[in-house]
Amino acid sequence: MRAGLRRSDTEYVWPTALVPSPEGVRLVYLDLNHWIGLAKAAVGHRDGARHRDPLEALREANRSGSSAFPLSAEHYMEMSGIADPRQRFDVAAVMEELSGFASLVSRTVVMRLEVEAAVDAIAHPRPEPYAAVPVLCQGVLQAFGRRGGLRVRDESGKDVTEAVRRDWRGGPEQFDAWQGDAERQLDRSALRGPTDAEAPELRALGWDPTTARRGANQRAAQEREQADRLAAEPRWRRGRLRDVVSARYIALEINEMLAQALAARNLELEEVFPDPKYARRFVDSMPSADVCVSLITAAHRNPQTRWTGNDMFDIDALSVAVPYCDIVVTERHARHALEVAGAPDRAGTAVMATLEGLAAAIS
Repeated sequence: MRAGLRRSDTEYVWPTALVPSPEGVRLVYLDLNHWIGLAKAAVGHRDGARHRDPLEALREANRSGSSAFPLSAEHYMEMSGIADPRQRFDVAAVMEELSGFASLVSRTVVMRLEVEAAVDAIAHPRPEPYAAVPVLCQGVLQAFGRRGGLRVRDESGKDVTEAVRRDWRGGPEQFDAWQGDAERQLDRSALRGPTDAEAPELRALGWDPTTARRGANQRAAQEREQADRLAAEPRWRRGRLRDVVSARYIALEINEMLAQALAARNLELEEVFPDPKYARRFVDSMPSADVCVSLITAAHRNPQTRWTGNDMFDIDALSVAVPYCDIVVTERHARHALEVAGAPDRAGTAVMATLEGLAAAIS
């Protein structure tokens, strides 16, 4: 590994509150570009011809139950940036077919549970630990860290779902069918977005498809500002760049979570981080943090990195997918950066760059 990209030999601290996928089911994460390739194959687009065999291999793995192809919050956010409704609908169709709207747990949830586990490892457990959360969730709401599931409330706001289910015309089974259909409609609408005809009415009601991208662009702007600082002090790019990125990760990403974790245990920051090397080890011990820091370090190593909102979407998604999935299919430059940092080996995850490679791995 190149100097400044190397992580420490700190072992990962895996959060026990994150429940892994069912035994015998491989979690396979695809970035949006690969979903677009599959969509082209599904609709017979000439550019998708080379992906027809991989599409059939993924369909067979999905039918057999040997693999699951979850979405992420970042997929929903990136899809909202595709202007052409036809393309959105085509991509959403193959996503729905293969994922069934299964999703990876929210990155925010992962980060919080990793912070708690890392503090547990160097101090003592939280008196009231967080409830267990499955890595493989369901639907758009859970992808964004919400509880999910359609609930019925009366005029006062009280949850009356169970009473309505009990008294539903046709019985509880009919209610369950109606509820499941409503949740699928919500997931489908959130993923594919509106048609051109539907968009004006939704905008009048407050719908704004640019919200997620604006947030990502603001974070990209922060990284461009950091790149300017590194350009003014080039010694950091040649030396302890990862330490700089790790420190910013604590300050910008997990500062509040860490403060809450320490307060719950009546600890002060100085007790767990007596000197900077402890902070570095703390970040390296958290799987998603290690991936995030590795990718940002690699990007800042190259002074030509332009830093766009898409970069932030990719880093956020891979931060969860690489540690918590079995196979990740992403772009070549991201795979290279991860391999240089050693993240796939640490996580035991296969990271590849082509759908053809994926098809061979799951067949």
